[in-house]
Amino acid sequence: MHSSLYIQTDGKIFVQGSHSRFPYLRLQLHTFSTLMESQDPIYVYRVTPQTLWQAASSGKTPREVLGFLRSCSDQPIPLKVQQLIVSEMTKWGQFKLTRVSPKFVQLTFAERWNSVITNLAEIQEKAEQVFANRVTFPIEEQGFVKQVLARHEIPVEDLVEYEDAPSLKSDLKMTIGLRGYQQEAVQSFFGDGINQSGVVVLPCGSGKTIVGLAILTRLSKQTLIVTPSDVSAQQWQQEVSHCTTLDATHVSIYSPRKPVAPVTITTYQRISGKNKRGEYRHLKRLVAEKWGLVIYDEVHLLPAPLFRLAAELQSSRRLGLTATLVREDGRESDVYSLIGPKSYDGDWRELEEQGYLASVQCVELRIPLPVEERGEYGRASRREQHRIAALNSKKIQVVGRLMERHRDQKILIIGHYLKSLKDIALRYGIPLITGSTPSSVRNQLYEAFRSGAEDALVLSRVANMAVNLPEASVGIQVSGLFGSRQEEAQRLGRLLRPSSQGGWFYSLVSANTVEEETARKRQRFLVEQGYTYDIETTTN
Repeated sequence: MHSSLYIQTDGKIFVQGSHSRFPYLRLQLHTFSTLMESQDPIYVYRVTPQTLWQAASSGKTPREVLGFLRSCSDQPIPLKVQQLIVSEMTKWGQFKLTRVSPKFVQLTFAERWNSVITNLAEIQEKAEQVFANRVTFPIEEQGFVKQVLARHEIPVEDLVEYEDAPSLKSDLKMTIGLRGYQQEAVQSFFGDGINQSGVVVLPCGSGKTIVGLAILTRLSKQTLIVTPSDVSAQQWQQEVSHCTTLDATHVSIYSPRKPVAPVTITTYQRISGKNKRGEYRHLKRLVAEKWGLVIYDEVHLLPAPLFRLAAELQSSRRLGLTATLVREDGRESDVYSLIGPKSYDGDWRELEEQGYLASVQCVELRIPLPVEERGEYGRASRREQHRIAALNSKKIQVVGRLMERHRDQKILIIGHYLKSLKDIALRYGIPLITGSTPSSVRNQLYEAFRSGAEDALVLSRVANMAVNLPEASVGIQVSGLFGSRQEEAQRLGRLLRPSSQGGWFYSLVSANTVEEETARKRQRFLVEQGYTYDIETTTN
């Protein structure tokens, strides 16, 4: 038998996409591992504690997982991997959280875990009562308990019932049809009908919002939608009106001066804001409401203060939507414990092959620093070197040449440093959108781009997330947080809309500088996702 899989001691599993059994293998691997890289024809999966907990929670056993791996590999499974699978999967179900009264929840566990719980000071501080094999907490600590234990690689089976919430009369409009993968995402979220909380991972442009609305209308309960920006909040409001039968008067963007609507939309910034007394006034008001569903749009951007919101809304079903679960602060376990496990993960390349996303060619252009800037760069501190490299004046000329090359296409020019963005906008007469641009002006410019009145826009980081510009087919990144994988996913996502028939994504990097070093993270991320990535050096 030819081996279908190759398993490493670090938990990575290699499989050939060209293998005749690949569709079956991918389906099975998805149940207990996560896709790390897709460098066609090689796909790399990895088993982690979280993926194994998720497998165990869905009913899989260590024997089944190990049996599948043995049947598909000619080589023995590394002992370390066998031990990981058995130890992590058998953890599931050993810690259960239940409600024992209207105001208290109880954590129960096997006797062998007594010493572990006793030595966790964070748990002991929040405990109301401590007994052998069980600890009682105030119900408002439900999320905190799960969060702390997940950080110590202990999964909690949350059996606390969701509180009831006011019902809605809503459905998707007859004109809105779900694609196959969107239907799968919705069904995966509901799962067994009990633990209806989790994260749906789909690339930008694949219709995450529609998935969220399908789940909203199926539940038909009062819903809170939290988004990363005012623009995305307005887009959600428009999509609710366009795609559902919900009465427009029942949907509104949150305002402290208005009653809370049955479907309320707000932003991370608004909720995490404090008043002069240092109080989270908006957070307190929204937590006091009864929500049947809380949708966290771009959940990977959930700021640390908002983990408190997630922790205090454990009595509501929770849906996270994102293009990537990568967090630059490494707090993926917090998303797992407070929002829920990954319930669905769509493959970028597979959706591209099916015609739902445009294909994108990624090109890194390395541009030498001018002589006068090279001297300044050599004398600067490392922090200043990043700035000087990003503001390389030759990049402005390259932008002009790229615009000429793609003069019949719609172009987005994206960057981190406002100085270079302002210079580009002024030189080529292109509208500039930054964080200080009023929402009304932003919306006018976005609409002008969509309608064809504007062929190009210059955007600061404000457009990294939740801006719907399906007409763009060329992206030019002049500067950025080049080591940020989540930013790269968002920027590339601007060009993945199905209405664009293939696109180009250029990253301008100053040659022989720190930009070149940090750009390697970006290159690795895109190659891991299966995209073609070319490097070219400009000498003129």
